[in-house]
Amino acid sequence: MTRLPFGLFWLFFLVLLGGCQGSPTQFALIGDGPYGEENLPKYERMIERVNETRDIDWVVHLGDMKSGSSNCRDEDLLRLYALNKRFEAPFVLTPGDNDWFDCKREIAGGWDRLGRLDKLREIFYREQPALPLVSQGGRGRFGDFVENVYWQDAGVVFAAVHLTGMSGAEGGIDLHNDIQNAAIEWLDEVFKVANQNGAAGVFLATQADIYPFSGERGWLVAECPACVGVRKYYENFHQALLRHIREFENPILFAVGDTHIFRVDKPLYDGDDLVEHFTRVEGFGADNIHWVRIVVRPETSQVFEIHQEIIPENIEKAGK
Repeated sequence: MTRLPFGLFWLFFLVLLGGCQGSPTQFALIGDGPYGEENLPKYERMIERVNETRDIDWVVHLGDMKSGSSNCRDEDLLRLYALNKRFEAPFVLTPGDNDWFDCKREIAGGWDRLGRLDKLREIFYREQPALPLVSQGGRGRFGDFVENVYWQDAGVVFAAVHLTGMSGAEGGIDLHNDIQNAAIEWLDEVFKVANQNGAAGVFLATQADIYPFSGERGWLVAECPACVGVRKYYENFHQALLRHIREFENPILFAVGDTHIFRVDKPLYDGDDLVEHFTRVEGFGADNIHWVRIVVRPETSQVFEIHQEIIPENIEKAGK
């Protein structure tokens, strides 16, 4: 019998071992797009790139599919639905303010806010994606919130939490608070499941960037005292997060859209102490149509790997 050289034997063993382990869970994170018709070719190109990428398990959209000034007609929402159906992987959307809240603006059609939210739910949530989702829909006081979901994979809990960006300048504070209260209840449920199951990590996706300014606390206080802390009107959700991070000590990845600047940082403080197992990732958005690939490795200390996927053809050159 012919024997393999020792080095080749080990190479064969390692290849076989890698095949047995399989590919890690990975997914695409997008948001704040296509925003306007001028970005549609970029967005379509992004869909192609995501579909071409091997082993993408799902796509998470962080909301604001359109701009806050574009119309909120049924046919426009249906076009956005059809566009995102072109993703081959299951598609999960957490709504943004542009998608329904800002539809009250005269330039956007002067729509009733809750009426547009109902239509958004009817179009985007009548069919659930092919994931083992658990929804807040049909549960108690916040049973209308079919968009709040969680699912489990690779020993990690993944969740979409409806929390829209708003300034309060256009009113709607009571409605915002109702949305926030539903989000807090859902956050409680997500971490209850994570703790019960000994999850290696928690991933949270929402539109609102509740920590728009971040930096070392002492420096930020000196340079911009008004920038320190949580965004106005989101204090209650912030306090709920703090409660849970004190109990759940494994990595938490908080994915947001809203301000259209890709960044990965640690903006959460508990008093003066930085919460080091909490990481924020903000996706690309508006004219910057790219995507973020997140690889889940629960066997590692950080659990989440974050990769920016730049589409060269979507980069706008200065002066053009």
